[in-house]
Amino acid sequence: MTFGKRPWFGLLALSLLISLMLAACGDNTPAPSSTQSSAGGQATAASGASGGVTDLNILIYPASTESGMPPADWAGYKVIRDKLGINLKLNLLPAGNEGDLKLSTLAASNSLPDLMNFEARNRGLFYQFVDQGLIAPVESLLPMMPQRTKDRYSDPDLNKLVTVNGKLYGLQPSADAQLYRRYGIAIRQDWLDKLGLKAPTTLDEFLNVAKAFTEKDPDGNGKNDTYGFGGYINSDGVNLGVYLDFIFGAYGEAGTWNLSDLSKPHLNVRDPNYPKALGFLKQLVDSKVIDPDWATLKGDDFRSRWKQGKYGMFVEDFAALTAEANYKAFDTNFPNGVIKYIAPPKGPDGKNAMTTFVKAGNQFYAISKKAVDSGKLPAIAKLLEWANSGEGYYLLGFGKEGVNYKIDAQGNITSEGIDPKLQYLSKDQQANYQMKWMAYKGSQQELRARYSAYKTKAGRDQDTLEFYKTGFNYPYQDATPTQVIKPPSNSADIYRYVSEGLVQFVLGQKPLDDQDWKTFINGLDGLGVSQWEASAAQDMQKAGYGK
Repeated sequence: MTFGKRPWFGLLALSLLISLMLAACGDNTPAPSSTQSSAGGQATAASGASGGVTDLNILIYPASTESGMPPADWAGYKVIRDKLGINLKLNLLPAGNEGDLKLSTLAASNSLPDLMNFEARNRGLFYQFVDQGLIAPVESLLPMMPQRTKDRYSDPDLNKLVTVNGKLYGLQPSADAQLYRRYGIAIRQDWLDKLGLKAPTTLDEFLNVAKAFTEKDPDGNGKNDTYGFGGYINSDGVNLGVYLDFIFGAYGEAGTWNLSDLSKPHLNVRDPNYPKALGFLKQLVDSKVIDPDWATLKGDDFRSRWKQGKYGMFVEDFAALTAEANYKAFDTNFPNGVIKYIAPPKGPDGKNAMTTFVKAGNQFYAISKKAVDSGKLPAIAKLLEWANSGEGYYLLGFGKEGVNYKIDAQGNITSEGIDPKLQYLSKDQQANYQMKWMAYKGSQQELRARYSAYKTKAGRDQDTLEFYKTGFNYPYQDATPTQVIKPPSNSADIYRYVSEGLVQFVLGQKPLDDQDWKTFINGLDGLGVSQWEASAAQDMQKAGYGK
């Protein structure tokens, strides 16, 4: 599993402990987000119903982290109140570890919202809340929203991911709406053409192309200012993350877990091929063909650098790469630049994999026991069913017809003829779509509307969906069963030990030899990793994997 940013785990653990202690001893009201809205913009009680209207407190991850809360006059508040009898109290979770801290603080004071969502990367927190009796089973909810249940929650394999002791505690959709297998290795085709090179298909060819992109002035500016490859660490698990994972995939070691035998899962770092993959990454570092800041680079800086033309090759999410708004900066800087996807290069044994994937959507919903005890299941079901199709689907996903979008004669969603500032894809409008993941389902009509084709400044046709389809068909390793593995209590110590150790080997701060590697692996058992691997097998078996 490769999620999140690399952590400063000691500080996080300390902050979490302090937050939980303060929450347990202090005010028992939910911690408000930076902005909190309700129908008509007026504050109301956090729970209960009055005058036939049910107050529903929802806490979700924002669809757009940069856009903030929907404004008080957002049309959704009024429609949801008038047509569903729900006074929506919407709050947004901070991204990453800060969101985990907020959820944990609310849980410590028994103040979880009525409806909340979790991300795949913090599924362990969901299991923790279930064990604490704070999350309610949802089987009785499903018949109340028959169409949504049929469309989204009827896959028995996906339901395994939110089942505890035989009971369904979460609403786990598939990955169709959020899409999965999203990555590819982006390469500057214009640089290949200028230097008379072909796209690499093996790791050896990858290294040779990276050297040429670094040393032969592919951008023609007469400066030594390019790197053959750019990447960074974005993992909070026992690996270096998706932006470097194709190197490990070339040795059959993508991701964290080896699942060749589901009854005996183990960490990939134990395998003899793992240090060989590290050795290739070390070659890139020693050859000075990778951005030297790779070990400390942040995601925003990484993206800024490829848009500035610093990299000849880099791994990137298809939408972050080619969606029109994201591609614009690169296109402005390099209108004649051409970026294409290439398949992950093969290793010495002919293996290759882009990274791992899970078939589940990145986010799933859960309902607090307090909401069930307060009789709010019918209101929750009504909201979710409304969001699944028709008016609710379009309002949450695209706004108001005729104002933010139109439906053309072929049934396609279009913004043609709409004021650019009001168009559903406009940056100015994104605060109105913070609940869109509750609606999106991944239909072709929807995907075409979300990822429209366009022309670059040089007049080339560029289709974001074609990049997705290309990357989707690359080899990946299925890591879906790992979603049910609960992290150990000392996960922060394990993650820090592994991530710091791997970087030290690659940077040459520790010799990458048999003895030092053996010492490193022995240190895992000193942290109780063998017990974690044994419990991982039990977790998967309980969920129905590996039987």
